[in-house]
Amino acid sequence: MFFYNYKLIKKHGVFMGTLVLLMCVLALPAKHVHAADAAIYPMYQRAVDFPQGDLSRLAQVLRKAQAGEEITIGFLGGSITEGRGAANVQDCYVSQVYKWWYEAFPYAQINVINAGVGGTSSYLGVHRVDAELLVHKPDLVFMEFAVNDTFSEFCMNSYENLIRKILMSESNPALVLLFATNAVGDSSQAVQAALGQYYNLPMISYGKAVTPEVEAGSFTWFQIAEDIVHPNNMGHSIFAGLITTYLESIYAKLDTIEINAEHLQQYELPAPVTMQVYQDAHIENAATITPLEVLGYDVYNFNYHFSDNWYSMQDGSYISFIVEASNIGILYQRTVEGTFGQYDVYIDDQYVKTLDGNYIEYYGTETEAEELFASPDGSKAYHVIKIVKNPASVNTDFVIIGLLVS
Repeated sequence: MFFYNYKLIKKHGVFMGTLVLLMCVLALPAKHVHAADAAIYPMYQRAVDFPQGDLSRLAQVLRKAQAGEEITIGFLGGSITEGRGAANVQDCYVSQVYKWWYEAFPYAQINVINAGVGGTSSYLGVHRVDAELLVHKPDLVFMEFAVNDTFSEFCMNSYENLIRKILMSESNPALVLLFATNAVGDSSQAVQAALGQYYNLPMISYGKAVTPEVEAGSFTWFQIAEDIVHPNNMGHSIFAGLITTYLESIYAKLDTIEINAEHLQQYELPAPVTMQVYQDAHIENAATITPLEVLGYDVYNFNYHFSDNWYSMQDGSYISFIVEASNIGILYQRTVEGTFGQYDVYIDDQYVKTLDGNYIEYYGTETEAEELFASPDGSKAYHVIKIVKNPASVNTDFVIIGLLVS
């Protein structure tokens, strides 16, 4: 998570709204310039081709900035939001959107929270949003989990819980949903956009903007991305340009936007579509919970996003906890280096699953969040979780980042 003020990273140059898309055009081969130039406006039109949503809270944020007040903007998502693929922090879409706010409203104090964590889904997001984002009382939140979430009831549940958690938080923030994509156009946008429409939220789709251009040959995927998932500088600029162009369009009609005064405060949300089991979701780590039993684990800051981890390097190691919860998950570290071990999880003396600290991908390490237990009726009870090295595991190393409890 990054909390920064643009004054610390200000660079010379111009970045305003749709001009960012023109910057992308300039980076294309000459033969593609006219095609891409003509596609700029259709790209934006496709990106926002959703029902408009309730703009009351977003309009209020823009009015606060216009009046020179302090506003806090939060970004919650995976590695794209974290800035993966951008050459520098200034090049990621979050920083570029921040720059738009700073330059558009020079008399306002603009704070930005970047709570992007690579390789994570809305399931982990709903457990960390309070401590990493909502504690800062944001006025506006952009949320991006379309690539890392799957088409599953499980992810639909955590994503809806996250929407409701943000909308009902103390600062009554505006919420804008963002939908990224990958090289083959895969994302969970359809499920997430349906929930966005149900909650009457503004939405912007990077996937709807760029995928047709790639298919039409206006540019290739690898001209806008460093790999099959992560935008490069050009891709981040396109993403930022879609967002800032949208903000400019709302700002241009600010005086004509119909405001629902009730929605500026806490209001009754529509009935939930899925079970609401994550409203008090949080992460327990070595700083917040004491093991019931422990052998062979040391407290260590192994993960740079999450501190106070438990690290095992000993054969025969085990650790156990007692928690009151209706849902229990685990956050642990995985690596491609093949040096981590396999550990068995038991809940109330019943075997649940084996966690493998190794995985086969092209990234070096991954923060893995897995649900271990879900109460059928959502009721809370005390449960004992025990994590034991699998007897057949050759390697002993294993990192427990935290327990996911709700």
